[in-house]
Amino acid sequence: MAIPVYWRCALVFVRVSRCKGRYDKFTHSNADSVMCVIFLEFIRAVVIMESRACFASAAESRYNSPEERPLSNHSYSALLQTMARRVSANSSMMSSAASSGPTQSLRDIVQESLSNVLQNSTSQLPGDKWIVLVVDPQSLRVISSSIGMYNLMEHHVSIVEDLMKKRAPFRDQAVLYLVEPNEESVSRIIADWTPNKATLKQGPLYGNTVFLYFLGRLPDELFAKIKACKELVKRVKILQEVNLDFLTKEAQAFHFDMGRSPSIYPDLYLSKYQTAENISPMQEQMVQKLVTVCATLNEYPHVRYPDENELCRNLAFVFQQKMNEFVGSNDSWWYNGDGLHPNSDRATLLFMDRKDDCLSPLMHEFTYEAMVNDLLNIEDDRITYNSINAGTAKEGMTDEKTTKMDALLNDNDEVWMELRGMHIADVIKVLSSRIRDIVDSNTGSTLNKAAKGKDGKALSVSQMAKALKALPEYREIMSKLSQHMQIAHQCMDVFTKQKLLDLSDLEQTLATGKTDEDVVPTLKKILGEVVTEFRGQPNSVMRLRLLAIVIVSQRGLESQEQLDILLEEARLSEKELNALKNIEKLGCPLVRAPQTGAKGRMGKIRSTKVSAYHPDAIESSSAETEYVSSRYSCVLKAIMEKAAKGELSVEEYPSVMPLPDAEGMLGPSSMSKAKSVRKMTSSSSKWAGSSSTNSQGAKKKAHGGRQIIFMAGGMCYSELRAAREVMADSNMEIVVGSNRFIKPMDFLIDWKNLGRKEA
Repeated sequence: MAIPVYWRCALVFVRVSRCKGRYDKFTHSNADSVMCVIFLEFIRAVVIMESRACFASAAESRYNSPEERPLSNHSYSALLQTMARRVSANSSMMSSAASSGPTQSLRDIVQESLSNVLQNSTSQLPGDKWIVLVVDPQSLRVISSSIGMYNLMEHHVSIVEDLMKKRAPFRDQAVLYLVEPNEESVSRIIADWTPNKATLKQGPLYGNTVFLYFLGRLPDELFAKIKACKELVKRVKILQEVNLDFLTKEAQAFHFDMGRSPSIYPDLYLSKYQTAENISPMQEQMVQKLVTVCATLNEYPHVRYPDENELCRNLAFVFQQKMNEFVGSNDSWWYNGDGLHPNSDRATLLFMDRKDDCLSPLMHEFTYEAMVNDLLNIEDDRITYNSINAGTAKEGMTDEKTTKMDALLNDNDEVWMELRGMHIADVIKVLSSRIRDIVDSNTGSTLNKAAKGKDGKALSVSQMAKALKALPEYREIMSKLSQHMQIAHQCMDVFTKQKLLDLSDLEQTLATGKTDEDVVPTLKKILGEVVTEFRGQPNSVMRLRLLAIVIVSQRGLESQEQLDILLEEARLSEKELNALKNIEKLGCPLVRAPQTGAKGRMGKIRSTKVSAYHPDAIESSSAETEYVSSRYSCVLKAIMEKAAKGELSVEEYPSVMPLPDAEGMLGPSSMSKAKSVRKMTSSSSKWAGSSSTNSQGAKKKAHGGRQIIFMAGGMCYSELRAAREVMADSNMEIVVGSNRFIKPMDFLIDWKNLGRKEA
């Protein structure tokens, strides 16, 4: 029965009254402004209640109509009732997973949600029966990114099968389908239960109990196809949408695995769909996946976007519409800051666009995670490295052997989590120190003797391998430290081979507009150094990357003559040249428009100084102690810092719906500013830095509403690191995500794909 209007108004009044004190705390306007804010909140809540009633009524009339119940079978009727409620009730496992509040990380919530899916299914089976888990490629990646095979076995999963392949029958076991809600997956599920010659003789592949789970919202047309398969319907015990249509990169980061192949850049930046009322199917899919992220986090966020970015504006308005539909169709779903959960505030979702910062993905960065992803071969967190093994005299082996080893660099590796945001020099220093501590300890004297030679010199990598065989009780911790030491040394080998030290100094000067001695050089001098670098660089991709950094950092060159000279020296192939020209489609000109009042072209070139790419990014980095080779800080970090302090301009970053408090929504305005001062070293010691490293140790309790940052077009690893740093410094929970996380080479390939025809 529908709730009477006056009761709905009374409930809204209670909710608004609870929020009023919070609004009064931050507002600086008169009483009329406060009442306007309360009135807007009142209207929003009424709209949500009305839309929920409409969705429930539509579902009831659609799925419980007599013509849609052709069978009298009791289980079939019960299933239809379950299906009818699917649009009005969110899955209980998602609510319970997020009920602990914003202090629980995104990965923890996803893990708990998947565990609840398995537990809710197996609990309906008699005794200790096992279950077959059938997945499609997307859901397999969702599981792999958050929960391991051991956890699946704990929930009585006997085997994981690929829906897209031919499968062996398990007719004595129930089956659980966890798939993406698309045409191919639904058709293959139906095919499993459609009678044919094989099933008529031997029966279906699985037992008579079926559990259906979809990562996101199941479209009505696919829902109708499932209902039409009688053999499937009469066996279904659970049909639910679990809102997990995304991958967790780490505890506070997610991505959609979109854009690797094919590239989404033509769709984002060349598409004919340019309005919020007419976005492309790919963009709509991306927004729908983002809705599942917020649903999993129990967040109904305020939505903001850069005022001058049309793509972000369109995505923001479509997201608001999709999120409103989700809230309206799930009356049991709650969200942080709804007035009923006083210990939490509403989140803020900020849309960003990759083309607003094309420089950060191109820069060489020397933190551990960034170097591994830039210089080594790593795919889906799995890296193959050269492991140096050494025999012992007892075994009759003295020669070193190098073998290929695989390692997973993710949140399950505590050493990786600690070191990934450190500068590579600090990583090697920390690893060496810890290995030395073990060797020099009293209980490690045997290890020390085995590792050192007669001369007593410092440990080499091969001596570490000998040490492992000498003292088994140290094997586990030493092997992990040795693994990272070898990976770090592989990074340094590539660093030395590509002569990145001098190249990085040139890149930093172009990006910051200053040398490491705080001198602003002329553009002519820097371009001369670029030409020298071109002549000594045998790798054409490295030349392309440097030329792109020059053009992007300076917002275009001064003249066509400058561009022609650099292109001649860069010696690019036709494909590389076309890729470079495509950056103009991202809003960055190869040559800047001529300025009026110039005193002659050559005179202007001589007097022109190198300009900083983005003043806010330089200001952000200048307040920190860091290496000279890492002076530049990504633009997104400055934006996140402003957001955490509540200083992000409402004019520059407006919201889709009016904010109840423009200054208080993004963070405490009284946040203290950084007090450290960057200590610059002499140019002869570019690797020298502070003795302390950025600690990722003690876990702080987050306060305020979550900050969710979504980067359309790909997020780079310097931005991922920056999010962790801002979260640690501001004590505010930040969740970042994108269609995918990109390496420098990925970004250059996306440029090349901009040469395709418009979508």
